[in-house]
Amino acid sequence: MAADQPISKELRDAASRWVTARDAGTMTDADEDELAEWLAADPRHASAFAQVESYWRAMSGRQVKSALRDRYGIAASRPKPRPRRSLRWMGPALAASLALIVIGAADDWPTRLRADAMTATGERRTIPLSDGSVVQLNTDSAIAIDYSGNRRVIRLLKGEAAFTVAPDRGRPFTVEAGGGSTTALGTRFIVRREGDETQVTVTEHRVRVAWPAPPEGSRVVPEGEATRYGPSGIEPAHGVDAIAIAAWTHGTLVFVDRPLGEVVAELNRYHPGYMRVLGSDLRARRVSGGFSTDDPVSAVDTLQRTLGIRSTRLTDRLIFLHG
Repeated sequence: MAADQPISKELRDAASRWVTARDAGTMTDADEDELAEWLAADPRHASAFAQVESYWRAMSGRQVKSALRDRYGIAASRPKPRPRRSLRWMGPALAASLALIVIGAADDWPTRLRADAMTATGERRTIPLSDGSVVQLNTDSAIAIDYSGNRRVIRLLKGEAAFTVAPDRGRPFTVEAGGGSTTALGTRFIVRREGDETQVTVTEHRVRVAWPAPPEGSRVVPEGEATRYGPSGIEPAHGVDAIAIAAWTHGTLVFVDRPLGEVVAELNRYHPGYMRVLGSDLRARRVSGGFSTDDPVSAVDTLQRTLGIRSTRLTDRLIFLHG
């Protein structure tokens, strides 16, 4: 076929995989030979490769390539064909997404130095404490432990954790996060930091949530309810599906009538890359389902098939869902 014919989506995807693998610096001699054969097999292959390479060069440079290689270990993979669709938006979207990945790729040394326990993206970890209490750390989370004298204090430095508290009337159990605190009045609760705000969900008994800024002071939150605190104070407690919120502690994410944009954003917390829904109408589309925290890419595949939508991928590290 003539070299000036339009470049198909499957060729662009194949070229993307080769460019990513090459610039990650992980290709073997055999891979290099295979790439050379692929480029020589059809003039359109070389055209697609040049186009993707121009995107990559414009948005990346050494910092992006080094971060992708060091953080994610991107390796060469054989090109996989995908459905045809327009890629006119790919340049700006990839540039923004790679910028986010690079920002997150650097090790969080300030948190690491303060933490007694941390998890990587996609990792969950159970930490037994000396008093018999248990902490379950969710993805990309960190805590510092301060057990001294008559106090038991856990500082949630980032992320999310579930706490199962051993009773000890002489030593209150308190979780400090985001400038506020949550003190156990029972057994089990979950604390999640999201920017300037912190969400507290009670799955057993009660907790007392305190925020230092007046006039709120503190609120008691009962089982099956949640609250949120931050610069605007403490919200009134309200009923929630605590079982669904706590499902991650068993390796599952449960969504009931949630916008697709929120679902994919939550899945992205467990994904060592970047996933995004393009288009406000598609982001607002309501979905329900249950997915494993161990394989967010498969969850996105399921959403794609179920909803009849499409995706564009620069390997499975960068995924864009669109109509």
